[in-house]
Amino acid sequence: MARDGHPGLPFDPKTAAVDDPDRLDYELGRIKGAKIDPELFDYLYEYYYDRIFRFFFNRLKNRVDAQDLTADVFHLALSRLWQFRWLNKPFQAWLYRIAVNRLNRHLKLAQRQRSWLAPIDSMGEEVFADSEQDPALELEKIRQRQRIERHLAVLSNEERNWIALRYYEDLPVKEIAAIYGVPEGTMKARLHRALGKVRRAMTGDRGE
Repeated sequence: MARDGHPGLPFDPKTAAVDDPDRLDYELGRIKGAKIDPELFDYLYEYYYDRIFRFFFNRLKNRVDAQDLTADVFHLALSRLWQFRWLNKPFQAWLYRIAVNRLNRHLKLAQRQRSWLAPIDSMGEEVFADSEQDPALELEKIRQRQRIERHLAVLSNEERNWIALRYYEDLPVKEIAAIYGVPEGTMKARLHRALGKVRRAMTGDRGE
């Protein structure tokens, strides 16, 4: 399949950017088709699986829980696909909304917050095995992450979700606002306040 206006550039819906207009058109067709034939949902599953899994893994740092919750998200998405309304935006906004709700429920039932930045004893060997850098530098990076994690403890679970979506999943503020059903300006203000809490915590830590 070639792109309009770019006959020499093939279009691959599996590798195209999430906001690519051609991919969005293709995605809309698959969504409409999947409402009739669930087997057509496979493209949506394959395209978005890694993104949703990464969101859960970054927040929980538990691969089994992340896999289970990711499976739940796609099961719910398929069963509720008839509710989905196309607004000319990537399907992922709707998936992330389901993911955030499932994560909050999981944390509430577990009655504990799991680390979303891996501690040294669980990730050190994996980091060093794949790294070409000086192990001492990698160890310092891990220690920096742990310091950041300590400061993130001042945030609520929901605030951590906002930070994860913006800075770990690299979603634009506009899309995060769509996930939560609030104006973009409101989400910008929420992120600003959350980051302000972290900065104040870090400043206080340096002053000790």
